[in-house]
Amino acid sequence: MDSIESQLAVRSKYEQLQKSLKELYDWEQQIKSVNSAKGQPADNSENKTLPPVRSDVKAMSKYSEDNESVEKQDEAESETAKKKMLADAEILKERGNKQCKLGNYQEAIELYTQAIETYGDNAAYYSNRALCFMNLDLFDDCLADCNTSIEKDPKYIKAYYRRMQAYERLGENEKAIAECRLILRLSKDESELNTAKRDLARIEKRRNDANTQKGASSPGKEKATTAGEMDPTLALVKQEADKYKELGNKHLARKDFEKAERSYTKAIALFGEEAIYYTNRSLCYWNLKDYDKCLADCNKAIQLDDSYFRPYYRRMQVRELRGAYQSAVEDCRKFIELAKDDKQKQTAEKDLQRLERLVKNDQPVKQAFVWSEIKKNARLIKFIQKPPHLRSKKPLTRVPIKELGPCPIAIDSTVLPPPSQRKSIPDAAIDKIFNNNTGERLIEPKEETNLEHLFPAHSNKLRNLFSPPTTPIEQRKPIIAAPPSKAADNVPVATVKKEAANADSKAKENKSAHLVQTAQSKQNKIQKDKMHQGSQDSNEKHPTKVAANPSTAAQPSQMRPTAVPGIPKSSAQFYTTWSGLDEDQRYQYLKALKDTPLNKLLGASLSSEMLSELLHILRKRFIPDRTEVTHVLKEIAQNESIGILSLMMTKTDHVAATELLKYMEASSVKKEDVDSIRRKLIA
Repeated sequence: MDSIESQLAVRSKYEQLQKSLKELYDWEQQIKSVNSAKGQPADNSENKTLPPVRSDVKAMSKYSEDNESVEKQDEAESETAKKKMLADAEILKERGNKQCKLGNYQEAIELYTQAIETYGDNAAYYSNRALCFMNLDLFDDCLADCNTSIEKDPKYIKAYYRRMQAYERLGENEKAIAECRLILRLSKDESELNTAKRDLARIEKRRNDANTQKGASSPGKEKATTAGEMDPTLALVKQEADKYKELGNKHLARKDFEKAERSYTKAIALFGEEAIYYTNRSLCYWNLKDYDKCLADCNKAIQLDDSYFRPYYRRMQVRELRGAYQSAVEDCRKFIELAKDDKQKQTAEKDLQRLERLVKNDQPVKQAFVWSEIKKNARLIKFIQKPPHLRSKKPLTRVPIKELGPCPIAIDSTVLPPPSQRKSIPDAAIDKIFNNNTGERLIEPKEETNLEHLFPAHSNKLRNLFSPPTTPIEQRKPIIAAPPSKAADNVPVATVKKEAANADSKAKENKSAHLVQTAQSKQNKIQKDKMHQGSQDSNEKHPTKVAANPSTAAQPSQMRPTAVPGIPKSSAQFYTTWSGLDEDQRYQYLKALKDTPLNKLLGASLSSEMLSELLHILRKRFIPDRTEVTHVLKEIAQNESIGILSLMMTKTDHVAATELLKYMEASSVKKEDVDSIRRKLIA
């Protein structure tokens, strides 16, 4: 072991000696380079004019005059360049002032920075840029520019005033008071002095209030402070925690909320009995949108010091964001009670008025979030539109349609045939309606041009424009027997009268047959118009009806079911059945649906017209027959669209609803049911 240690010692000594020799060698090279530089003139000094010998008075005086003229010329050139730079900088400053007045502080900062780079000896440029930094809550940059401005011009009052404002916003009242007193000592302007006096009085009042508030703090805090004063170790820990708090304040001024939150967390880890640490960290969580942690820190700060006003305002903001308006109102009132600053109280009073309006007007929210906050962090997802060659060629799976059962359907007083006798709709037509891709194609027949759709049925206005002129049928005159001639003298009178009677009867038969044919053609035309048009023109005068021959078979006008239909299985079946019933049958139909979920049958297809029909039937038929209406009205009130439909109810509907409610009250219906129906239909 001794040999190994001796070898290591020799090796270390060798390395030290080698390093010392290298340093000596480097020093020698450096000395040589310096001596060589001194021996050779660097800028051709031998070519320069050397000053004359002092004994030569004339040469000496001329040399001094030449030097003075060169110096004056250099000074003039420098003054000219300086004035030009100042003029350019002033232009940039004016542009920055305009942007600052408009509130564009970032653009103003860039312009002031260019002015400083152009001419950096003007204190106003730094002071103006400090104002922009202060408005952007960048207090460290503001204080740095104020200090630089004061170095450039120690009598520039605006720099002192803006430094005082920065200290005041940072909560350093003592430094702000010192700046105010410095302004009072340096300034000679009356307006500046008066402003400084008002600011000094305000800041001193705030400091005194803060000291009073600290003196009247909670007992738990007094014990902690006393313990801190008694225990030097705890005082040192508190001092170290305050350093982290100051570091967090600097990060907070730069709006670096993540670093500020870490600094406040370190301060709390060292000394967790200070309410201001939690309050400052809650501000970081608020800006980071972590509202759960923000609320927890506010509660902890209030628990440590219930007389500290700031956490109440932050908790009010979180509760308002989450819809707990009543709790937010209580926090706002507590903040107004504890705050001493007039501006803070005015802002809180405005917030209190807004919150009270929300409590009166809005219902308590069901969700624990506000959509506006989610919308800020949301991202719009656009639908993908694939080109045709990339779309799927696979046909969609067809769903079979099952018929519910035979049900008479009437359209404009015309009963349609049963489904078995109707032509089926092609699948291609259904695909065309719903824009499906099943591979089928519909071959549409060419339609002949028909002008009947240009005017309603039984209308003569436009028909006369396209029809050929017609003349009314002339009535045939009855045959009158001619006076007997000489040739007919021998014919008996009875024979002549018989022939005349036969001629009259034939004329009457021909006339009646013509009228019957005309009536039948008109009736066929009317039916065709109804099938094509489906509606009649109510403003047109209808043509006079012609009595048909009793022997002609008449078409049935409408086929309505005589018995009460069964209970429907779907909403579509209910509405289809309802449309084919008259008033008596609708009354019986509603009575038959007494124990069925009518709300499901009405569904989303309930319209204002359907609601009016239901109220009319209930009022006109149920009340006189003393039939129970509670079930029907409760099912109507449970419909999702009743809130909108109640707004579109007519005066007649309101009267019907009021009478039905009175009828329910007289029928000893529960008051809760009556009130719920009244709120949905009338209120």
